[in-house]
Amino acid sequence: MEPTEPVWIADVELDIGRYALRRGGEQIRLERLPMELLILMASRSGQLVTRADIVRALWGGNAYRQTDNSINTAIRKIRIALGENPDAPRYLLTVKGKGYRLEGIGTAAAVETAPAPSTAAARLLVLPFGNQTGDTALDSFCDALADETSANLGMLDANRILVVARTTAAHYRNAKKSIAEIAFELSVDYVLEGSLMRDGGRLRILVQLIRCYDQVQVWRHAYEPVAKGALDIQMEVGAALAREVSLALGEQFQLRLARRLPVDPRAHDAYLRGRYYWTRRVHFDAGFAAHHALSDEDFIRARGYFEEAVEHDPTYALGYVGLSNVFGGTAAHGFYPSLQGYPRARETALRALELDSSLPEAHQALAGVHYFFDWDWRRAEEEFLEALRLNPEHAETSRLYARLLLVLGREAEGRAQFERAERADPLGFEGSRIFGLVQSGRYEEVTRDYLSAGHGNRSPLVYQLLAIAFEVRGDYERAVEATVDALTRCNEFTRAESVRAAWDAGGYDRVLQWYLQDLQARRQTRYTSPFLFAELYARLGQADEMFRWLEVSLAERSPRLCELRTNPWFNHYRSLGKFRSVEKRIGY
Repeated sequence: MEPTEPVWIADVELDIGRYALRRGGEQIRLERLPMELLILMASRSGQLVTRADIVRALWGGNAYRQTDNSINTAIRKIRIALGENPDAPRYLLTVKGKGYRLEGIGTAAAVETAPAPSTAAARLLVLPFGNQTGDTALDSFCDALADETSANLGMLDANRILVVARTTAAHYRNAKKSIAEIAFELSVDYVLEGSLMRDGGRLRILVQLIRCYDQVQVWRHAYEPVAKGALDIQMEVGAALAREVSLALGEQFQLRLARRLPVDPRAHDAYLRGRYYWTRRVHFDAGFAAHHALSDEDFIRARGYFEEAVEHDPTYALGYVGLSNVFGGTAAHGFYPSLQGYPRARETALRALELDSSLPEAHQALAGVHYFFDWDWRRAEEEFLEALRLNPEHAETSRLYARLLLVLGREAEGRAQFERAERADPLGFEGSRIFGLVQSGRYEEVTRDYLSAGHGNRSPLVYQLLAIAFEVRGDYERAVEATVDALTRCNEFTRAESVRAAWDAGGYDRVLQWYLQDLQARRQTRYTSPFLFAELYARLGQADEMFRWLEVSLAERSPRLCELRTNPWFNHYRSLGKFRSVEKRIGY
């Protein structure tokens, strides 16, 4: 079952993606807690869900809450919504002394009685444009043209068309694969192909839209732009494609396209270059990156290009979004104190919104400030939701919003957002689902999936998360293997060898001691987040030192404190009153 696809229980439709319950097309009112429980039950596909599972999913395993009556009430309300007889339920069954099981999910009878679903949005992949001019200097222009076309289309009308992210599309550059193979791998309905040629002294752009199921060319157009500037060509091609792809495109969408683009083409070129380096680092686990002192070179390069973008065009909102991302990201990854990075992240995010309040990336940037620095969950969620309203397929927003949802104990919603991010950008956001499983405490599921599928060639993020899952489960040898794999894929060969040598010399205790010595030495020469020490002392079982460093982290507003509730290194201390006091000061 896809977590955000509608499922059926008897004649009732549960639309997880829209957080709605319907019968015969009519809405069934269900409060948040029963709805969360129903989504949890449906996600288990008929398997037993224990009361302990429910407490962990809905309340974060908080033993200080009286949950029994709340669970009983939620079960009763779900049965009423499903039209069940509470004395003789057919679908939501009680397993005495164990928990509950939801049966009859998606049965043929239910589908036959269900109303016809609304027409789904078409999924579109914009392939990298081919350069057939013979001039390799135009390769970057072709990439930028395809990227901007993809970004423009992705902001048009999510009810009609969903665009696969550019980072995934980039993996098909020069790939010798048929349209049918691409469609099968990414589950897309249409593919947009483009190529750049020279006709005498003029550039000629040929674009065609191909329907995947029968490989029929449904639309084709050749452009010979009058303007020579790259930005003007992008605007012309993007607007023409928008008119053809979405019949519902109106003046508001045209204005939105125009506002994304700067006055100075050099600003846009600098932004695209900065975004390239930013996305190389945004897909790393911030804790792993800070703990192992991974290089900040990509952040430095990204910042330089974003600064260049706003220098060329001080009214270019996306340039300020990039700066906000970098200022916040460098603090979250442990390169600078939070009080140094996040005020500037706020300032540049607000500047972007001042220039363009309809820019989803700007709302996402401000949400990040509210989340990591203000610890203001309500305002963060408002900004995340506004960003997703403006662009429902913005994978970066979905994954960050998912993290907030898990912190708030809304596991079903959070995991749905993680999987939404991975579907929107299957390759660029590989590991999002595993990220959600780790934050939800489902370590056994993470390691089981990994071991059954084999190692393969996966992103560094996957191995970083596996290292956490293996350590929490006490499988220290595999934790070391995953750590070494992650570091190797980050080109940190010397550090990988040191971790391996520490393991060979004295097992995992020696590895943790080596980490501590490394942190202490690092702190003598450069900024080192106090939260890293709190995490490491928690792993070493030294509670007094852990609490001392948590106090320093609170005083500094260390950004990763916002996810203290889902941080696995502190699992053994959550029942302590002193730890609860720390959580309350964060805002839980």
